[in-house]
This record gives sequence, C-alpha cells and structure tokens, in this order.
Amino acid sequence: MTLSTEPGRPRIVVLISHLKFNGKPSRLARTLEEILPRYHDQADIEIVESTVANLLPTVQQLEEQRDIDVIVCSGASADFLRKKISTSVLSIRMGEYDLIKALNLAKDRGTKAGILSHQRPHAELRELTSLLTVEISEAVYTSFEDARQKTRALVDAGFHVIIGSPTAVELAEDAGAVGVSAINAEAVRRTLDDAVAICRSREHERQKNLRISAVLKHLNEGVMALDAKGRIQSVNNRMEYLTGVAERKAIGLNARDLLPNLEIDTVLRQGEGEENQLIQVNDRKLAINIIPIFEANKVDGLIVACQEINAIQRADRRIRSQTRPSHFIARYEFSDLLGDSAPFRQAVHMAKLYAKTDSTVLITGESGTGKELLAQSIHNASDRHQAPFVAINCAAFPEALLESELFGYEEGAFTGSRKGGKGGLFEAAHTGTIFLDEIGDMPVSLQTRLLRVLQEREVLRLGASEPTPVNIRVISATHQNLQERVLEGQFRQDLYFRLNILRVEAPSLRDRISDLPLLAQSMVDRLAQNAPHKHVMTTRLIDHLMPQLMSHPWQGNIRELENIVERAFLSAEFMNDSHADTPPIEKLFPELNPATASSPDHQDITGTASLQAISKASELTHIRQTLDSFNGDMSRTAKHLGISRSTLWRKLRKTS
Repeated sequence: MTLSTEPGRPRIVVLISHLKFNGKPSRLARTLEEILPRYHDQADIEIVESTVANLLPTVQQLEEQRDIDVIVCSGASADFLRKKISTSVLSIRMGEYDLIKALNLAKDRGTKAGILSHQRPHAELRELTSLLTVEISEAVYTSFEDARQKTRALVDAGFHVIIGSPTAVELAEDAGAVGVSAINAEAVRRTLDDAVAICRSREHERQKNLRISAVLKHLNEGVMALDAKGRIQSVNNRMEYLTGVAERKAIGLNARDLLPNLEIDTVLRQGEGEENQLIQVNDRKLAINIIPIFEANKVDGLIVACQEINAIQRADRRIRSQTRPSHFIARYEFSDLLGDSAPFRQAVHMAKLYAKTDSTVLITGESGTGKELLAQSIHNASDRHQAPFVAINCAAFPEALLESELFGYEEGAFTGSRKGGKGGLFEAAHTGTIFLDEIGDMPVSLQTRLLRVLQEREVLRLGASEPTPVNIRVISATHQNLQERVLEGQFRQDLYFRLNILRVEAPSLRDRISDLPLLAQSMVDRLAQNAPHKHVMTTRLIDHLMPQLMSHPWQGNIRELENIVERAFLSAEFMNDSHADTPPIEKLFPELNPATASSPDHQDITGTASLQAISKASELTHIRQTLDSFNGDMSRTAKHLGISRSTLWRKLRKTS
C-alpha cells in the first residue's frame, strides 16, 4: 500500500527491521498485510522492511520522498530513530496477552524460555511464573549490541527458546536457539489504533489552530505571540495596524522593537500575567495585557494583547449607557424547592396548577419564606419559560425612579433623560413574566398606572402619547395584609381584586417545621461544596442544635435559618477547640439559648410575643417541641414561652 497525499488523512509507515534481509516479505509483514484492509477508510499505511544497519538511511529516504505522520516499529528501533529523525516514532506495544501467547508457544519447544525485553522489564512475569510449567528468565537490553550479548548469555545458560521482537528472534536463531516473536498482529493492531488516534488528534489541533489564526486576524484587539526569550513569533492584522510594522518584518524581532517600553521580564520570570500596562506607540496610547504560556510548568512564551485607550473608553461608555440587560432569566424550578410538610406541598401543588395558566398570581407570606423562588418556578413551568423573567422590588426604589423603571420614558421626558428614551421593565418582560415583589409597598400614585397595564395590557412611557402593547404574565408578592392596606387607604381595592385572581400562600417555617432538618442539611451541603472537610463538623453541630432549632419561633423564616446554618458552618471548625478564647455555643447562637431567650431583655422576642406570632394551628406543635427540648421540664418550658405553669397546663389540656 502506498501513501496518498489526501489532506488530513493519516500517513503511517510500519517499519520492520532485520539483522539480514533478502528482500522477500517476512512472516510478520505477510500477517500485517492481512489486517491492513480494516484501516482502508482510516489511514494510508505502508509496510517497509529494512536491515538494522540500513535502518536510518531507509527512514531518511522515506522522509525525503513522502510526507509521513507517524513511523511504527519495535522498541529498540523506535528508541534509536527518535534520536535521529524529526518524524514521530511510535513503539509497538506488547501487552500481557501477547507475552502469554508467546510463552505458550515456547512451552511446546522447551522447558526453559528466555525473554529479551527492551529497556524495561515486564513486572507481570513475577505473577506468571507460578502459573507456567516453563522456567523463565528475562534479560533487558538497551542497544542492538547489548541485545546480542544478552541473547548469547541466555543460550549459554541453557535457555534455548528466546522470546522477543523480530530482531531478537533473529539473534536467537544466530545463537542456535529457537526464536519466538512476541510482536504479533494484535500488538501491531493496537499500536496502529494509537497511531491513527494521534494523527486525528493532530489534525484536530491543526484545524483548531487554523480557526484560531483566522479569529486572531479579524480581532479588533492587537495580538502577538512571543517565545520564552521575548522574540516575536506571530502578529495579527490589528497589531500590524497599531504598530505600523508588517508581520513578515516583525517575526524574529524582540517585542520591545515593536512596542517600546513594553515590560515583559517580570512576567517571564514569575509567570504571573499583567493587565492594563500603558505604553505609547507613535501617536497612539495602548493598554497592554500580557498572558504567560506554560509548557511543563515553565513559562514557554507570552501572549501580548493591546487596544487603543480611546477604543476602550468608547466601549465603556456604551456599556454604561446600557443600564439593564436585555434578557432576564429565572434560575429556580419546582424541583429545586425542598420540603415534604403538608402546608408546603399544598403551596407547591397550587403553584404548579397556576403555572399552566396565564392569569395573574398573588403570592403572600412572611419575609424570608421564598416567595420569589415560587414565582420563578411558576415561570419556568409555564409556556413562557423561554421568555424573560423580570423581577423588581417595589419597595427598593424611590417613587420617581420606580415609575421610569417600570414604564420607561421617551426622549426629553425629563431633565437628564437618555437620548432616544428607554423602555421600562414591562416592555423588557414582553412575552414573558414580570415579578413585582413587595407590591404592598408600591406608592398609591403608581397603582393606578399599574392597574391600567393589567387591564389593557399596554404601557404608556413617560412623555409618550401612544401606548405600547405588551404580552406579559404578572406575578406579585407581598408580606403585608393587602386587605388591611385597602381599609387603611394605602392600597387600591380595584388593583387588589385584579392582583388577587390566583393566590398562593408561602408557608412560614413555623408552619412547616418538620421540613427544617431537610432544609438545614441542604444548606450545609451547599456551603460545603468548596470545603468538604467542614461538612461532617457542621452536620454534627446542626444535629446538636436541632432541639433548639425545632422550638425556635423563626421570625425570619428560611432566611433566618440560612443565617444560622452559615454561622454554624463558619463556627464548626473551632467549636471543639479547647482554647480559652473559643466562645461557648450559647454566645455563638444566643437566639437559640433558652436561658438568654427567657431573660427580661429577650422577653419580647421569645416569650409571649413569639406565641402570638405563631398561628393557632401550629401553637400546640410549638409548645410540645419546646417541652421536648427541655426534657419535659414544665417550669423551664413555661418560663421560655413567657407564660405561667397553669396556662401551659391549660393549653396542653385544651389542645390534647
């Protein structure tokens, strides 16, 4: 088979060396001819046979006449050629199975077999010795002459069967022994598979480099590559323009010849990149970034990239003028929400049902209960999941700014307005969902405009005369009682009815206290992702605190739980430290300490006020959990809850 010149197709030569060669194909060559058809669609492979003495001239002639990617040959020949030629040389890999097959053949020809190995012994022979009836002795050689001497020594020692490469077989036969080749068709097949894979990888890298070169040539940033001595290896078109020097003239020059005052010595010496080095080239001011290239953990070169400072300034102005991204994403889905308590499952079930509709949803619940997570989950489970999810906190903006953020404005609508105007968040949410958090705190003056958007599905920018139609789904949330806000005149009744079409109540942590261990463990797992050594310690600390956690009133709900778990994560490492300065657990978690919590200073937080904050449905659960945390001590339980023993007894009897 001859080598083709088809671009990208691997070109491989299998080289078989002999001590003597009469020009006729050897047994191994004939065997290889039988397996080469399987590589017809993968590579062009040629078998070449040569004497050991003529090995180098043969290969040099091949290199001159043909474009060869890889040469495949036995270990000794490969070791010799690697020092003499530039073409990649791959040694035929002889595996344990090949050695076993050769030993099996040798067993039928004698009771003692010598193995001739190149450079390194076969460690697996020690395990094989006890399994075979043939006596084995291995000799390792490093050169052809060394192989000849080792063969003679084995024969003189009574080993009349020699196993090794085709050359070793010939040496054995010259010494009057029987030679058995350990390099068979299977061994060559494995090596050819490796050679083809290497060629494909190189071609892939070549194509990738061509693409990178094409990209570099069209970058707006000037780029040049330097070697380890700071000499220029390549320059892209933009760098040619910035420096006024063509690539053909720049290659080989020192980088400072092209960019005066460029400091690269520190980067070459320390291997740490440098950003925003400012230099002057002709009449241009350039900002330079220097990136080291590593090879075998040593700096092998540099990439120097530069831009004109005025171009950077223009880009910065454009970025700053774009005050808000054009795409908004909801990150959470229902599968991310953890909990198995009945109130939680009911809330999620209702939210999943509402996700199938386009109607407005109102999510109620205390602060820290995860109302926005529910809103994002509804969006991601809806038909609008590929459209924007735009969230805004109505309590976080001043009234004037909130109006322009929500509805946008036309050019000249007010002093300082942007040229061309700006679309509001309702327009940004077009085809998607807008989430209005803390809707109960929206100024009354804006509630009328919001009501029009909900009714007409169109937005009138500030200063505009024509409305803009919008296709949006509105989800709002509040921790306030909107009905009370309506009675107080702080919230429009018609807007409340428009928002309260579908309603989901996010349960407080007190109402889903059985979910607390699961939530806490999930928080520990998340915090410990980058510090796994803290996972066990934090889990133990949380388990130790669990009785107090289960009886805590959780005014801040899951957000408060996150704070305590994070504090436990940061504190767990030194909690077992016996050092005198290590604070006791009561100091680290004072809100969970019954003694501290029941003191007069904390009475308003953890006493009667706590019970009043807990719904009637969960009052008994809270009382019993508190009683359990004090091991049934009625006095301490009553003191912690801020009630008398008689009141505690009455509540237990009443709710039992």
